[in-house]
Amino acid sequence: MADRTKQPEIVIPHYIDVLQFSETKVPNGVNIYSVNTGTQDVLRISVVFRAGVKYQNKPFVASSLLNMLSEGTRKYSSEQISERLDFYGLYYDVSLDRDYSVVTICCLKRFFKEALDVLEEVLLFPSFPEEELNIYKAKRKQALLVEREKVDFRARELFAQALYGKGHPYGFYSEADCYDSLNTEDIKSFYKSFYCKENVFCVVSGKIEEGELDIISELMQKLPSYKKAEYKLPMIHTDSLVEVKKEGALQSAIRIGKVLFPRNHPDFIGMQVVAMVLGGYFGSRLVSNLREDKGYTYGAFAGMINMEDSGYLAISTEVAAEYTRNAVDEIYKEIKRLSEELVPEEELNMVKSVMMGEIMRILDGPFGIADVSIENVENGKDNRYVEKMVDEINNMVPERIQELSRKYLDKEDFVTVVVGAV
Repeated sequence: MADRTKQPEIVIPHYIDVLQFSETKVPNGVNIYSVNTGTQDVLRISVVFRAGVKYQNKPFVASSLLNMLSEGTRKYSSEQISERLDFYGLYYDVSLDRDYSVVTICCLKRFFKEALDVLEEVLLFPSFPEEELNIYKAKRKQALLVEREKVDFRARELFAQALYGKGHPYGFYSEADCYDSLNTEDIKSFYKSFYCKENVFCVVSGKIEEGELDIISELMQKLPSYKKAEYKLPMIHTDSLVEVKKEGALQSAIRIGKVLFPRNHPDFIGMQVVAMVLGGYFGSRLVSNLREDKGYTYGAFAGMINMEDSGYLAISTEVAAEYTRNAVDEIYKEIKRLSEELVPEEELNMVKSVMMGEIMRILDGPFGIADVSIENVENGKDNRYVEKMVDEINNMVPERIQELSRKYLDKEDFVTVVVGAV
């Protein structure tokens, strides 16, 4: 019997065996990456387009197009698509970030053909009905107006703008009224330009049987061709301090951080460890200070945010309005402490344990491995990157954390955004 009065010894894995994806090239040049694992008779297909927000030439085009794909096609109305998804137990989802859009469908193996039928319709033959678009625009406009009344949502928008500038695709945001001018021709034009074979890859995961990849390849083969214009990012313009007063706010939303680098930078993994020490888990320094010691907040977070062409360190919290200034001071105090003091070995071991546990949690099952594979393909890597991450985390020492902190955490380079009591 285990002695439950004693805490089990913390064992940090020194190696994680990650399943590598297989690559299949369709005759038209589209790459299909497959993760063939799992015991359940399920399959997931994720189609990833380089069609994120940064490519749109009109506000809300990218998100509206993605959400309108299932609102009517050549064969099915919006209602009929919903009925088919429900009848066959299909899971359909879309996601969008600054760089990529993703269309995902998940099915039981016995409904594979039905799932492919729906996927083919939404990818190749969306009709973008005007009536459905008008309903969508009205809902999204109202939802955005409501969201912008919240200090945390407003701070998140202003933080991105402060980091990159109003004219940068990683920093801009649009007014809700911009939905009014959006029309089906805008959406069709964006669809033609970015939902094409030159701009896509596919990740298939689950229990994959012979012949199924061939059927998916046939679908990818049908994607149209379109030659896009070259894309060039504008210059970054950073605003070091943004404060927006919100009358009657009981809380202030605080965002602090700085532009750093994307995942392919040699110091990215090291800075992930630094961010974890600072605010990446419940026992982190920011949580211990702001929540446990001072009682300013329920929680705080720090993390490295990765995008295709950039990346940044973000620190976020919402604090009681009367503690706004004190909280900002305490955050910078914790940042400075990383440069001045070595992290104790016991604390670093806890951080390593948390990070390893999170990696193993994410990689639990074929769909988790597929999500990691998508991110690695987007960054021009394979799944051996996870092994590199594990190795670098395990070999992290206090001196290296201090070195990185001194190199990248100079207060003069940081952006501070406060929405609420200022």
